[in-house]
Amino acid sequence: MSRSQLPDGDRSAVSESRVAHLVYDLIRGGTEGQCAQVVLGLAGLGQDHRVAAFHRRGFYLEAVEEVCGPVYELKIRHLARWSTLVELWRFSKWLRREKIDILHAWDADAAIFGQIAARWAGIKHTTSRRDLGEIYPRWKLVMMRWADRGAIRVVVNARAVKAHFIARGLSEAKTRVVPNILDLEGFDAQARQAFPRSDELPEGQRLMVVNRLDPEKNTGLLIDALPLVRQEIPDAVLIVSGVGPEMSKLRERAMALGVVDAVCFLGEVHEVPPLLKLGEVGALVPSRNEGLSNTILEYMAAGLPVLATDCGGNRELVQDEVTGRLLPVDASPDDVAMAWVDLLVHADQAKALGGRGREYVERNHDSAQVLKQFAELYRDVMGK
Repeated sequence: MSRSQLPDGDRSAVSESRVAHLVYDLIRGGTEGQCAQVVLGLAGLGQDHRVAAFHRRGFYLEAVEEVCGPVYELKIRHLARWSTLVELWRFSKWLRREKIDILHAWDADAAIFGQIAARWAGIKHTTSRRDLGEIYPRWKLVMMRWADRGAIRVVVNARAVKAHFIARGLSEAKTRVVPNILDLEGFDAQARQAFPRSDELPEGQRLMVVNRLDPEKNTGLLIDALPLVRQEIPDAVLIVSGVGPEMSKLRERAMALGVVDAVCFLGEVHEVPPLLKLGEVGALVPSRNEGLSNTILEYMAAGLPVLATDCGGNRELVQDEVTGRLLPVDASPDDVAMAWVDLLVHADQAKALGGRGREYVERNHDSAQVLKQFAELYRDVMGK
């Protein structure tokens, strides 16, 4: 999408506002990856963007600095320290020096600290809610609500996230739903490449899992279901891509259940599109805190049917027996196994589910669609 393809109002926003984005770092996944993709997309359309991060690192760092200039590192490592105030003052001076009009805070820490710097710099700011906030300590939730109250707009990525926080006092009038972005052209280009670690994958009918190995992602539920699945489909295997604190526990669980040879832990993987084309099903079964899943979007972009729990925004992507199988958030291993087996046994039907998922992503999450909404968002903020 070229700049000339934007509507006149969006081109006006592109030329008049300068936006700075504050995020934790620039890794590939999660909120950080979403921030980077939006920045790169809008900068490619001619909009003037800058980026600041608490840690100047990550998969997208080089690409972002190539188009937006050096990433400003906000070296805050503690909540209440004199050094924190000094860093915020320096950041506010950077915002003024760069002539920033809007500061968009993408995550919890960005909202908490960014609001202070934005006020000191005398500029407008927006905050983001990209999950249900169910894993944060109480003090952080209080400070995030404070940040939301001072923001011009609060950007959420799913209707479920909007409803969750409006029920807890967030102003509906200032809330804007902008879905996650997926660069389908880039995704497809990567998918045409060979997965460089294919020799590590066990043979069989593969269910793919791409998520951080945190407790709320509930990856152990899939390991619990695997022995039941293999009673019906002996060559069913589970491919787990991701790192996190649950890794050792998950390995121990696979060992205890006798399926260690059928579970492949790949660790961190950057080549996700070529990995997904080697699977039959994609799964994400969180028990809490989910927003709108980048992982599910990638499964759908790859044409995989999705097995998911009804947590957060998952139901906005996975319609049961339309784009995959949607199970209750408290699904048992038996429930998961039945749905998993059904997708593998009825391969033609599963392929049709995956095809509809791909069509959904093309209609609702491709770059051109989402970038237009962000351009409209910043135009709206500038008018307030």
